[in-house]
Amino acid sequence: MANRYKKKRETTNKTKDWLTDYYQTGREFDKENRARREREGQKEEKGLKNLNSFELTCIVIIVLALIGMLIKYFILGHGFWTTGM
Repeated sequence: MANRYKKKRETTNKTKDWLTDYYQTGREFDKENRARREREGQKEEKGLKNLNSFELTCIVIIVLALIGMLIKYFILGHGFWTTGM
């Protein structure tokens, strides 16, 4: 019965805090860079040249995953290298 009255300890999600902080910092950095480029009169580049390193890493991971799926399902999925045939 004594446990019922104990104060529950608040749990913290450190990973969520880290990711949120990383995201917010990136947004602030991007806003500052855009404002600086506008003040200096530089044109904003479009396409892959405008991406930061995190976005490029995400694109590379997605492309590698698609290549892996292509190999798995279309090349290895036909049974050329499977045992028992």
